[in-house]
Amino acid sequence: MSFRRVGVVMAAVSAVALAMALVQPANAAIVTKVLGDSGWSARYDNTEISLTLLNPPADEDEVAWVVLQKVAQFDEAPNDFGFIDPFEISFIQNAAEATQYVVIDKEYVFNDSGVDWTGFRFIIEDPMVDVDGGAQFDQGLSSNFSVDPFTTKSYSADSRELTVGGGVVPDAFPNDEWRPGTTGALYVDAKPFDNGGARRSFIFKEQPTTTTVIPLPAAAWSALSGLIGLGAIATVKHWRRMVG
Repeated sequence: MSFRRVGVVMAAVSAVALAMALVQPANAAIVTKVLGDSGWSARYDNTEISLTLLNPPADEDEVAWVVLQKVAQFDEAPNDFGFIDPFEISFIQNAAEATQYVVIDKEYVFNDSGVDWTGFRFIIEDPMVDVDGGAQFDQGLSSNFSVDPFTTKSYSADSRELTVGGGVVPDAFPNDEWRPGTTGALYVDAKPFDNGGARRSFIFKEQPTTTTVIPLPAAAWSALSGLIGLGAIATVKHWRRMVG
């Protein structure tokens, strides 16, 4: 291999390494919190999220739910595509048996993203969705979950996404604090395994939505311009062949 080619390869590797470093969250602190005796643990970035167990010891033998209070601060602006990146909590079954429900009873969500929010999404992702139907929201138990100032709530067909809208959470103190669950609570039917073998795990996501216009990145415009140029050249050649 020539020295020139080695240099090109090393430059490409360095570029990839730099790109990976840039996408890593700054000062991320991933922690795992054992949720009492519920049979569940929660894994999350504690620079973004704080969790408090509201019904200790949440003993699986005595109650059917583990109840949580959550604080989240969204301080990142929308990305190049106009989306605010979601926050994630991984819930992991850590015992042979666990409480059936994971309940978000109170939330304090702060909008420091630089843009107003016109909606919000609550999402469940379960890699073992094909086993016992997977974790999903219990719509009946969650029916009184308040989302003011939003006025609409809609669930996906599989009950793994709740989208709220019809309101605004501004990026302006002191109105930048949103408190979903002031009344009612959001119930996740976690469907833990109780056979002593497999353990359930799922990801709970929250994502603000905005009306930000989604611009095409410069690279996309360049590629689009290139395609238009190629199309024009091909058209000219076609007509030349017809005339000639």
